Amino acid sequence: MRYFRITTPKYKVQILDFLTEQGFEFSPSFHPLIFKLEREPFPLGSSLASYFGLIYIQDKSSFLPALALKPRKGSVVLDLCASPGSKTGLLASLVGEEGLVIANEPNKSRYITLVQNLKRCNHLNVITTSYKAENFPLNINFEYILLDVPCSGWGTIEKNPRVQHIWNEKKISNLILLQRKLLTRASKILDTNGVLVYSTCTTNKQENEEQISWAIDELGLTPIEDKEFCFKFKLEEGKIKGTYKVPMVKGESQGFFIALLKKKDKNFLLSKDGYLKKKKKLDEVNFSDFDLTYPGKFFLFGKKVFFLPKKAMKFLSLISFKGMDVGLVKGKRIEVWNRLRCIEKINLNKICFYDLRELEKLLQGEQILAEEKGILPFFYKDLPLGWVKIRQNRILWQG
Repeated sequence: MRYFRITTPKYKVQILDFLTEQGFEFSPSFHPLIFKLEREPFPLGSSLASYFGLIYIQDKSSFLPALALKPRKGSVVLDLCASPGSKTGLLASLVGEEGLVIANEPNKSRYITLVQNLKRCNHLNVITTSYKAENFPLNINFEYILLDVPCSGWGTIEKNPRVQHIWNEKKISNLILLQRKLLTRASKILDTNGVLVYSTCTTNKQENEEQISWAIDELGLTPIEDKEFCFKFKLEEGKIKGTYKVPMVKGESQGFFIALLKKKDKNFLLSKDGYLKKKKKLDEVNFSDFDLTYPGKFFLFGKKVFFLPKKAMKFLSLISFKGMDVGLVKGKRIEVWNRLRCIEKINLNKICFYDLRELEKLLQGEQILAEEKGILPFFYKDLPLGWVKIRQNRILWQG
């Protein structure tokens, strides 16, 4: 059974209608943004909604760590091991446009995947970093931390039958050591009133219950019991309170382990100063035609234009990070990234499609004529999809 989430909550109704028009059937699930696929006339990943990043397909279990964290609207969340970005994206929706998610991924190739997925989904309230998570340099106290650690993946055995043979005893011992380093760093930068969610997609007790016992004994962490969360998702309670297992159900969900933790002692708190670096000066770019609902500004890095969320600005002199690149400078003009749809009140004309077949023709490169000129935002009915170029009265989509 497949599940997907809406990536742009404000257009939820339009996105669901978009899917319905292509013949997909689905039902509400355990969260307002998450749906269970009931009928798939062709692969959901080939749908127009997926193509434009309006939905994100993921396993049922992998939604739960972000939902367990329960960040409040407008808050700042640290996702220490973020790639491929499925949990990061859900966190971005949970904190809302006024919030911020710091998504860290040390592996360079996985970092590229993370950035691509976040960009396709238009998660402008996320900044990305690429530090070794066990040495994450931002020395402040976070209210919310998601620690979805590298693990043996035994809970994915349905999709990866050889996983238990690949992860032998020696490899698992190295993983356990890394997980403890990650827990140690996360515990140091967690606020006393904050929440840390530790999660794995394995059924191995050494990486699950034994790691939490170690964190309690050695790191000054204590579990948080959440009966409502447990009952809502029909989870198995672990022997340690605040720990939960998602059972492996064939065709339904992977095996997952989730632990909710907090600090026990104020003596573990750090200062609020972080590691002060040289102050950075950025070239601000004025997008006069834009009225973004996300609070933040545009800046120029080389020939690329990046959007930086307002809440990320205070970290500029503390860590190296990237916002989302939204366009390129070409000569004296700025060419907007063709899938940037997080826009409102554009003082421009717009191209609207009302026939699904006409939209499909555009994406396939067939000739569609228009009287307008230049680069304009385009919509399917009232659902924003991105930007198109118009040359010689022909609409061009460069996907």
